[in-house]
Amino acid sequence: MGLTRREFFKLGGGGIAAIAGAGILGNSLLNNTRTPLRADATDIKYKHGVCEICEMNCAFLGKIENGRLVKLEGKPKDQHSRGSLCAKGNAGINMLYDPDRLKYPMMKTVPDRIPGQDPKWKKVSWEEAINQAAEEIRKAIDKYGPQSVIWIGHNKGNDFLRAIGSPNNITHMSTCNAVRIWATNVTLGVANYVPDFENSKYILCFGWDQLGKGKNSLARGMIEGKVNNNAKVVVFDPRLSTTASKAHEWIPIRPGTDLAVVLAMLNVIISEERYNKEFVAKYVDGFEKLAEEVKKYTPEWASRISDVPADTIIRIAREFSSGCPAVIPIHKREAIQVRPGGFELVRACLAMMAITGNIERRGGALLPRIAPLNNPAPKVKPPEIEVKERVDGGHLFPLAVPAPLGGTGLYQSVPDMILKEEPYPVKVAIIYGQSLQSMPQTDKWIKALQKLDYIININIYPDDMATMADLVLPESVYLETAHISPRITNARYPQIAVGEPMIDKLYDTKEVDEIKYLLAKKLGVEQYMPALRGKALLNYRLRRYGITYDEALKKGGILNGSQKFEPRDLTSLRTESGKIQLYSSRLEEMGYHPLPWFDEKWLLHPEAKDEFYVVTSRPAVHRHAKTHNMKWLHAIMPEGFIYMNSTRAAELGIKDGDMVELTSRYGREKGRVKLIQGIRPDTICILHGFGQKSPYLKLAQNNGPNDSQIMPAYPKETNIALKDPVGASLDCHFIVKVRKV
Repeated sequence: MGLTRREFFKLGGGGIAAIAGAGILGNSLLNNTRTPLRADATDIKYKHGVCEICEMNCAFLGKIENGRLVKLEGKPKDQHSRGSLCAKGNAGINMLYDPDRLKYPMMKTVPDRIPGQDPKWKKVSWEEAINQAAEEIRKAIDKYGPQSVIWIGHNKGNDFLRAIGSPNNITHMSTCNAVRIWATNVTLGVANYVPDFENSKYILCFGWDQLGKGKNSLARGMIEGKVNNNAKVVVFDPRLSTTASKAHEWIPIRPGTDLAVVLAMLNVIISEERYNKEFVAKYVDGFEKLAEEVKKYTPEWASRISDVPADTIIRIAREFSSGCPAVIPIHKREAIQVRPGGFELVRACLAMMAITGNIERRGGALLPRIAPLNNPAPKVKPPEIEVKERVDGGHLFPLAVPAPLGGTGLYQSVPDMILKEEPYPVKVAIIYGQSLQSMPQTDKWIKALQKLDYIININIYPDDMATMADLVLPESVYLETAHISPRITNARYPQIAVGEPMIDKLYDTKEVDEIKYLLAKKLGVEQYMPALRGKALLNYRLRRYGITYDEALKKGGILNGSQKFEPRDLTSLRTESGKIQLYSSRLEEMGYHPLPWFDEKWLLHPEAKDEFYVVTSRPAVHRHAKTHNMKWLHAIMPEGFIYMNSTRAAELGIKDGDMVELTSRYGREKGRVKLIQGIRPDTICILHGFGQKSPYLKLAQNNGPNDSQIMPAYPKETNIALKDPVGASLDCHFIVKVRKV
């Protein structure tokens, strides 16, 4: 479906091309590289789209001139894009027209599996590719069972795994947002909450830096709360992040001690009776036990280990509990995923908002208003999965993996378990949209992948992972496909964005759902896959709303529910008590602490002059490792680097721009330093997603250090020993040595 120029302006598209986080440079690049409207460009259409660069899935209008997509523009009525896209979203055009894209299926013809090698690829047809993949999968299943086939990547493999009988859906979630999901689930009965920045008066952040990461909706919301509603913003972060630079107050906390500070703030709020007694009595379960638990966590104790003055802790606790709408935003990683105690930190933050009455309150934390979609069932119900044990150890963490194909798992445990053949041998891996740069302790992952009999890589780019795979299957770019996307991450009210292909597919590529179906059909298990595909599937997903996919596009590609705020009933939550759950008997029965707690044994301490804590960051203009070959983004940030305190660097003889070597117990890596004052002297910050070796990515090759190279991939036993209920990655829980080279 296409829109004429007149129809486009009726929809209020405007002329917005702002880039959150990219600044003037980003805008000028887009304007300079934009295809001009030519006198002969008589065929101009506008189409509705949904971005898939990140999980925000911002809605946009695409402008097509003479069959070529030339511009993407956010929709003002979309609560995520709010009328403009971030740098990454605008640059999606680069991905579509990237000459380095994978264009057809290819087989590796050399025996080695070395990242960045010349695989001496052989072009094959889709029929040949599917036949070969199915043959290797069948061979593994017949000899070792379906559990010997694993899916590594985003949550797109469950239906296929269920069809063949494998429990091994290996996701990256333990390095991402698993901690937030399960801690929020225990406390509020949902997977996430929405920070109502715009109506808040106090925004308290612990490592939260969505301004620096360019998350459009979240970044704008915080700024709107600060500028338009006069909200005070306080940021605890070892580094002067982008968010911290916009805050009223930046507190350079010692890495790994955020939880201690929050527990001490709970101590202050409860001991001084600054909590909302009426709200607690009505809607909170376990308050008395929490009050008893936090007595030992005094501001003086927290100050000793966090480097935050006790009077600062007390003051901020009093400000937060002053009665004004207040919120603590939590998204991904930040302080919650990368060190021990992250699960407890999320629960403690939720407890602080709960006892001050800031759950389901304007300006506080809102339960998400998500519009549900219909999900089609298979023609035939698949047999029950016989082998429950997983190759990530997830079966040992019943909170995070309640069923074989349910939950998040332990991404970091996989290489050890493959190498040890625990609990059984793994022979075939289907790797979808997952880069080596996302895999902590990369060299250990490489060894594990080299042990497999066969690797199938579904990918858009010929990256390091593609060069290692035996078979590469090219996925279509999201701009070539249709979408139905409910707002989830920042769902302040029910909303669905509907998108259509901007153009026909440029190359011989397929969508991942079609690839899975073709594999299942070749294996003779297609009856266990979802029965609907194509337009029939799109219509079915919307059927409960009495509208078809095409009708939704004609209505502007945005479907809204009620935008009126009506507080949810906090006595009928999906928690143990139906209320906000501070004390969890469920956790206690599993052998975990029922209340947020802290153990000083979790803390690490750099001792030598050349030793540092490590924090990481995601640049606003890149999405992990998937956008580095997109030319506009590459022009803005062509190389990753390492932030280091300039005073500490001078003591080590390191100057701005010098090359340094980073050494940990888990690996070595080299990178260029960028010296700043806005970071603790005992801490370095590495930008994530860089370090591709593949010569087939002409822009991204050798573009900076791969932070995962020096990170730990802890075995599951580490999480068990730490009494971690969810199996967090803990991938910044180490000390690194730095030396000039």
